[in-house]
Amino acid sequence: MKTFAFAYTPYYWLTVTSLAALLFLGGLFASSFWFSDRWEDLFKENIEFLVECESGLDKAALVKLEGQISGLEGVRNLRFVTAGEAMKQMRADLGELALPDSMDNPFRASFRFTLDPVKVDTAYARELDRQITALEGVSAFYYPDDLYQTIRERLRSISLITGAIAGILIILILIMIHHQIRMYIMQHRFHIRTMSLVGATRSYIRKPFIAEVLKMSSFSILVAGIAYLSTLLWIGNLAGQSLFASNLDMIILGMVFIIALGILMSFSAAWAAIQRYLESTDARDFI
Repeated sequence: MKTFAFAYTPYYWLTVTSLAALLFLGGLFASSFWFSDRWEDLFKENIEFLVECESGLDKAALVKLEGQISGLEGVRNLRFVTAGEAMKQMRADLGELALPDSMDNPFRASFRFTLDPVKVDTAYARELDRQITALEGVSAFYYPDDLYQTIRERLRSISLITGAIAGILIILILIMIHHQIRMYIMQHRFHIRTMSLVGATRSYIRKPFIAEVLKMSSFSILVAGIAYLSTLLWIGNLAGQSLFASNLDMIILGMVFIIALGILMSFSAAWAAIQRYLESTDARDFI
């Protein structure tokens, strides 16, 4: 079998790249499908609520207000933001031109917090609004009107789009791998014919082609795995937490899906192509 030399053409690398893209999307789809509740909780945990304080509150009043807010059910990560800190943050977000130093500070001191994910819904937010605005020293309570609904719809859209693209890619890549193996077979048809005539088994003839396709899929799995882990790392940084620490089982499932899908698709497409050739009675296959 050492006489079988396989050429790495641009079509070969196009197949590797396309398979890597499919596996990457497949890993993300598997993670988002089986762990959709965790993705929702991840975004819910980062929805911030703002309690604006009245002007002129002394330290004792602020401490009392902080205790009252922290005692509300579901409140997490409560922090106090001065008017100066709010102005500084807004200037960093909008730029010096939007908020020049000469401009009076329009902000007031505030408390900001997140909620337990199970408490993030419109009904409880309205209840919080009623309770917090009734507290002495509170001038206003702010939170996103639609809370998680917009994000949830976007996640669903992304999942559907990812699944649709992956489905199309599966068909295209199976065809590409099949044609890649057919090109290899045509390149070595004289060797295959000679081996068949001297009694080589079909299993023995298949081995180099299966091994070559599995090597091709290993390149794709490596690229897809790196892209998948990098994407989860990026999402974790945006969310302010490590997904590798809190959702390791989700990450492992995605990687297992990438590896299994890559091997299964490559092996099945290569097996079908070589089996079709070995069972062919068309004389042109042996010319």
